[in-house]
Amino acid sequence: MLAHIKRDDLLRLSKQAALAVPRNTTIKELQGIHLEADEGNSMLTLTATNLEITIRASMGAVVERPGNTVIDARLLTDIVSKLSKDSNLDMELERGGQLAIRSGHTHYLLSVLSGDKYPMPELPFPDDTIPVTGVQSLVRKTAFAAADGENAPLMSCIKISLGPDGLRGVSTNGFCIMEAKGDENCKGASELLIPAHSLAALAAISRDSDVYEMGLAGKSIVFWNGELLFSARLMEGKYPNTKILFDSFQAKYSVNLSAEELASAVLSASVVAPENSRIEVAFGEHVIRVSAGEDRERATVPVKALVLSAPGQPFYYNYKTLLQYLRLVKGKVTLDFDERGLLAIRAGATQYIQSPLRAPKQAAQSQKAA
Repeated sequence: MLAHIKRDDLLRLSKQAALAVPRNTTIKELQGIHLEADEGNSMLTLTATNLEITIRASMGAVVERPGNTVIDARLLTDIVSKLSKDSNLDMELERGGQLAIRSGHTHYLLSVLSGDKYPMPELPFPDDTIPVTGVQSLVRKTAFAAADGENAPLMSCIKISLGPDGLRGVSTNGFCIMEAKGDENCKGASELLIPAHSLAALAAISRDSDVYEMGLAGKSIVFWNGELLFSARLMEGKYPNTKILFDSFQAKYSVNLSAEELASAVLSASVVAPENSRIEVAFGEHVIRVSAGEDRERATVPVKALVLSAPGQPFYYNYKTLLQYLRLVKGKVTLDFDERGLLAIRAGATQYIQSPLRAPKQAAQSQKAA
């Protein structure tokens, strides 16, 4: 194998492919990126997989001798990043099975693995595809609300729905629900369950302006933009019916305020929040007060608000989850609460529900006495 390639293109694609390399694996080949030089198409193709997602990216190259090999992913990106910008490099697989990388006066000779032993996944191109944009934003708006861990595999997914109004993403961890609208032109009649961490990898190598062809290939979903192919295994099962919760929600109390000011107050009060991440939201005449802490350490931050209707007692929430949502929205928002403190926020192309936490023991006793 002997190929002449551009350093900047190789660095960009190697960083993208590295996102599919598993962090913990005993399979040496999976710790690396598979490189294949194709003389006929004048291409160098990088492939990496963790057997759940696969990233394959191709770049133009002058190929004198075709061939393939597997190189440690971290080593490849580290080496290429240290070469001069806008430079060219030669990549040659020598007879002893070592890979030589040369650029200017710099010369690396590296131990590599045989490309023939790499567990190359089958990546059939979908028969039918549909163009989609805005993948990065849709994932950013929904991934935070997905469950984290193996105890709830379905709720660790983002449900992607294609309907007559376009693309939607929904996620829930059992304590909050997030729904966000995506590409309005991406229409269909299907629902897909994609692990949130898989979509997060796609979002990390995407821009909202990227146009992907999206389609199904067996039990995987494939995204293709001409240079990069991303494949993720789908989950199967019955996802929670989140729509019924949005439809059945009945607001009893409402507050209108600035999302940025509320986020700032939550962040300030959280400095003394207990380990359970609980904050208190209390209602005044023209203000709400965000408080956190217990006993001798306590913080209270007021937020100007138009209090349309207020309960006689405070409500309590996990500030970490609430803060992740508030950072996604801008400007004035309306917070709706049902009689038990279930919180609903609708802003722009999103709608969000968060369950309240139990009141601290002392506060609960005071409320009961009142």
